[in-house]
Amino acid sequence: MAQELKSNYIQWGFESLQFPNKLRSWSKSNPKINDDDNFFISRVKPKQRFRYEGTQVRTDLTETNDKKLLAWLPWNVPSKNALPDGVFDSEVFSMWPYVTHWGDWNCGLGRIPAALLDVAHKNGVAVSSVAGIPDGQLKGEWSRSLTTLAGSDIQTVADYMKYYGYDGFGYNSEFSEYYTAGRVTKAVRDFHVKLNKAIRPYNPIFENIWYDGTNDQGRVTFDQGLGDHNKTIFGESGSEAADLFFNYNWNRSWLLENSVAKAEELHRNPLDLYAGFNMQGGEPKTYSTVRWPLLKKYPISIGLWGAHSQNMFFESRGEKGSDPETQQRTYMLRTERWFSSGSRNPVTTPEISHSMQYNADNTDFHGMSAMMTARSSMSWDLTQEPLITYFNLGNGKFFNYGGVRQNDRPWANVGVQDYLPTWRWWFASKLLGRTAADVPATGLDAEFVWDDAYMGGSTVRVHGSTPKEYLHLFKTKYALKTGDVITFRYKVKGGKADASLVFATEDNVNAEKAYPVLTTADEADEDKWVEKTITVGGDLNGKTLALVALKMENAADLNLYLGEFSIVRGSFDAPAQPIDVKTTLLHAAKNGVDAKIIFNMPNTKAKGEPCYNTDVKTSLFKLWAQQEGKEPILMGVTTSWAGMFYSVPVDLKGQGKVKFGVSAVSLDMKKESAIAWGEDHEIFTNYDYNDEIKADKSVIKPNEEFTIAYVDPRHEAGNWKIVDGSGNVVAQANNATEIKVTGIANVGFYNLILNGKVASTSGRVDKEVTYSNYVQITSNAVGAVPHINKLTADDSETSIEVVANKEVTMKYEGKKADGSGSRGVKLLEKPVGVKVSELGFNNTSKNNQAWSLAFWVKFNGFTGGTQIVDMRHPGTDWPQNNWGSMWTTYDPNTGVYEVTLREKNAGGAKEYKQRWKVDFVPGAWTHFVLAMEGNGTDTKPMVYINGKAAKAHNWEYNGQQGDGLNTARFANNAWWEENILGIGFGRAGAAAINGTVDDVKFFDKAISEAEATKTMMSTATTDAGMKAYWDFESDAAADHYFASKVGTAKIAHGELKAGTGEGVTTLVPDAPTYDAGSAFVSGNFQVTTTAEWTAKKATITSQSGNDQAGTAKLKYAKAGDYEVTLTLTNAHGSDTRTFKVIKVKADPTGINGTEAADMKVYAIDRDVLFDVETPGNYLVQVFSTNGQMVASKAVSVNGAESVRLHLGVQGVYVVNVKKDGKTLRTVKFICK
Repeated sequence: MAQELKSNYIQWGFESLQFPNKLRSWSKSNPKINDDDNFFISRVKPKQRFRYEGTQVRTDLTETNDKKLLAWLPWNVPSKNALPDGVFDSEVFSMWPYVTHWGDWNCGLGRIPAALLDVAHKNGVAVSSVAGIPDGQLKGEWSRSLTTLAGSDIQTVADYMKYYGYDGFGYNSEFSEYYTAGRVTKAVRDFHVKLNKAIRPYNPIFENIWYDGTNDQGRVTFDQGLGDHNKTIFGESGSEAADLFFNYNWNRSWLLENSVAKAEELHRNPLDLYAGFNMQGGEPKTYSTVRWPLLKKYPISIGLWGAHSQNMFFESRGEKGSDPETQQRTYMLRTERWFSSGSRNPVTTPEISHSMQYNADNTDFHGMSAMMTARSSMSWDLTQEPLITYFNLGNGKFFNYGGVRQNDRPWANVGVQDYLPTWRWWFASKLLGRTAADVPATGLDAEFVWDDAYMGGSTVRVHGSTPKEYLHLFKTKYALKTGDVITFRYKVKGGKADASLVFATEDNVNAEKAYPVLTTADEADEDKWVEKTITVGGDLNGKTLALVALKMENAADLNLYLGEFSIVRGSFDAPAQPIDVKTTLLHAAKNGVDAKIIFNMPNTKAKGEPCYNTDVKTSLFKLWAQQEGKEPILMGVTTSWAGMFYSVPVDLKGQGKVKFGVSAVSLDMKKESAIAWGEDHEIFTNYDYNDEIKADKSVIKPNEEFTIAYVDPRHEAGNWKIVDGSGNVVAQANNATEIKVTGIANVGFYNLILNGKVASTSGRVDKEVTYSNYVQITSNAVGAVPHINKLTADDSETSIEVVANKEVTMKYEGKKADGSGSRGVKLLEKPVGVKVSELGFNNTSKNNQAWSLAFWVKFNGFTGGTQIVDMRHPGTDWPQNNWGSMWTTYDPNTGVYEVTLREKNAGGAKEYKQRWKVDFVPGAWTHFVLAMEGNGTDTKPMVYINGKAAKAHNWEYNGQQGDGLNTARFANNAWWEENILGIGFGRAGAAAINGTVDDVKFFDKAISEAEATKTMMSTATTDAGMKAYWDFESDAAADHYFASKVGTAKIAHGELKAGTGEGVTTLVPDAPTYDAGSAFVSGNFQVTTTAEWTAKKATITSQSGNDQAGTAKLKYAKAGDYEVTLTLTNAHGSDTRTFKVIKVKADPTGINGTEAADMKVYAIDRDVLFDVETPGNYLVQVFSTNGQMVASKAVSVNGAESVRLHLGVQGVYVVNVKKDGKTLRTVKFICK
């Protein structure tokens, strides 16, 4: 599990209400708020955007009608906002060209994370914080706070905003001043006027935002547009106060016409007015749903809001599944379709409609690009700062630098996001193709991926086939000069293409200047980043670069990853070493250590003046960690003068000290300061033990060996017992960190009882914990998880050496794993559901009748809270479509299963919550029963797990709470005739089930524990009260519904398709995916093992195999060191093993044979040996995995010779061998 930002890691310093008083004590001579200030100070000066019609998609958009866009939205989650985190699935918004101002809704006044500021500023976007003033009468605390703010010294406020890099104030202004006669509002207005005059000369993007509720007189006047009632809050030209965010009922022509006229009367640009859109509530909708087509007619800008804690793009990104990468990809699709268009190409925008949808399949949405241009800030002086982008989003599941993996820890820091493609994605068959006819119906596509990166954890992938197509990358305005070096770096993962970088200049923007970078003759190499450089000459000298594009011709199944685009003029000095380094060890656990580092850079700026990274010759900072006795690890980068470390890998049985450091990287990314290290920290003084346990097998056969152990290698020893259903001990281990079992003979369920140390509020205490049914022994007949016993190459289990094009025979031996048994349905994070009307529910008894739902389920894993069973009408209005009549959620972190029944009232309704302690073991089958003990008037729930009553944990109801089972009952009036009873629906805040379901049964009674035990193993159709039974042994019908073996009710696996309105969906049946069902139920599903061989750069000429044995024959055309990976897979699971290594020598009889023939690189203990027989000048360099060179030796060889380099420290290294400047071989090895 990822370690992540916690509340005590970074201190914000103050709440929104406290900001005015903080200002009173702040000064340039004493600018410090607290020790964590550097996490909130921007080090990127806001870039200035430019206009140039020649590279617009829509040339009819001019300064007078090109709308702005205010994203008045929360960032990420409130507790973290944009602070650096250890969670990959964090918000990394990237559609900056279509945003002019981001109002961070969950940032209180006067404090904004620097990471958000930095990425916005490099894109020319303003960022402000928000005063979350409650509606109604202005409360005394807010009256005093706003009065203090308005009375602050203007220059002090201006200096504060400049020092921290903040670009405005925002106000949730829907308050009334009944007792102060508007005096506070007027004072704040006058404060804004003065502040704008003081700040805008040096920060032209500074902008205050006022929610258009409170008017000039301190009263609320919604939905009247700009008029005499609010004109001074808006302000006339020269006395601008705040731009207005209209409430959501602006969608009337007269209101927009009058607002434009009033703005012009005040000599203001009406584009400084924002028409508000409530993304959560689907507003405007009060008077009508006329929205975008009406707004398109008027020069009024776009304002997005929704909701209070998370924005809607991010909050419901789980619509396609809960896997973190799936959620990131979904979030990206949602934002790309909303901003660039439903097609993700601003050229092919659908017709402007009234839609407010923002889902991943929002293909019919016109996008913001239909009403605004894609803005760019890429226009600065290249002598001061080069342009460099690695196409990195600012998050990842790993961290790469220079194309080399530095660590495999998840991270997120949007502040280091690169400059990204401007229009996203402007494909066309001709340069600057602006019509739908210019876009091929089937051609190339592009997307962000998180499986590779040159720098960071993500990059852009371009893929597909096309005869000719352009991807327009960047809108620029750079004055080029002779000698400027343009670098393009890429990796061809597969396929072919002729590709060229294309430049267009302002003097003739329609004329392309193409520079080939890839040909169809080039071979794909998924491991190699290719660098191409172009030195600007006479054809581009003195020209203004307006456009950078990538032209691809003759592309066939192209799979191209982008690594870098840069323009560098001259050379840049190495920055100074950081100073004043302060480090704090925050947390130490099994997954590693968390820490923070705060530092400064030597500079000549006066105290209290902003100092940007460009002022100290720095592009970014590298963050280093080093455990005593180990090599330094590069953990990430930051633009702030502060950084976070999460899950730094440490040897848990190694030395107990660790230190953290930082180095500064030059503006051209080619030079680096020395590392400035902080003090040593003791790792294990306050170690946080992980009390989880895990078995080494998810499917265990009779008499098969298995082990259950603490996952934490440092965990204290405990006493272990495995007992059968009668309480008999079948295995035990005392004073041990694991229990090794030689085998259990009988099929069935077994409890694990563990008496050991666990965490408590008073520290580590001894506690006996029973893991019910933790061990499952299943029959051999149903099959098993495959296992590879042996893997050989040419009958060798160790590395072999062959010449190129010689056939290599791979062989494996495995255990018996095939079989047959019950058939289930893979849920794939989608529900199976049945209409309650088919089960006998009606509007009279509603959900208060007696019923039970029983089924087998196997969870593949959990990513957080998971919804198990619920009953709801997904097509009704929000939020009832999310709540329904009942819902149930399992929290894997606490092992608590919760059933919630809720009254139908939209707000303030009573909720009945009953909780049980349940151990759902991933990979194991669990029989689950939810029994509702209804009597027609009221009801209460009961849960049975594997035929036994679950352990009641606690309950909440009607303002009361208690332990165990609640004896009170609940009259559930939340009812819809269209309700669906579903397994694994998922909803906002809870994932759907990632697993398989089998043998679903419905009873019109609350079954007992004895009946739950009986039905668990039974396939009978005559059990008392059974009204439906789906065993999935027969295929679904053409409409994808399964017929019941009892009664007429039908069930289907399906997808929740988005409809119109917040959260509105429809369950659409789809074709089921079958899987091995419960190992404890009979059936005829065949479990068959397949073998998959992965051999990079090899040609597999033949392969065959089953669960117990198999072979593959392959050849390598080129010299190198290669690995071959075998994966055996069946319905129960998989096993993987990699053969290391096959050393391929060049064929000495070939034309190029002498280049790498007879050359060996290998390690013995702590020595690297390099044997060569071919004459030449060789350079051998050894690098640590963080990219630092640790050894180097140059030799001139006339004949056979051996070169030895000694390494003092064990670890993983990469050795690179060059002959006459050309790389011959790069090898990774372990030095012991």
